Amino acid sequence: MYLMFSIIIALIFNAIDYVTGLIGAIKEKTVNSTKLRDGLFKKIGFILCYFLAFLIDTQGHVVGINLEFHVLPFVIAYVVVTEIVSICENISIINPDIIPEKLLNLLHIKVEDKENEQN
Repeated sequence: MYLMFSIIIALIFNAIDYVTGLIGAIKEKTVNSTKLRDGLFKKIGFILCYFLAFLIDTQGHVVGINLEFHVLPFVIAYVVVTEIVSICENISIINPDIIPEKLLNLLHIKVEDKENEQN
């Protein structure tokens, strides 16, 4: 039950990111079917990762995968943090008064500076 509930919560984050991205694209008048399709495939990829982690956690022992921890919480944590960053960026497009760095800082999420990543 816990595993399914956590997947549902992750799916909600996926949906919020998709919807806020679509709203941002409509606002900016940059709606592009290719980008929408790419975003949808990204979400499908996340869903497949949830399914794979769920299978490993619940049935991995059948094929010899005996982990002492559950994989799904790590997959969900990664995806949810990724989606939160994307949602914050989308919100700043929808409402330019909201600066994504301040919103992420408020949520205590650290994002590497793109300039530092290039060095």
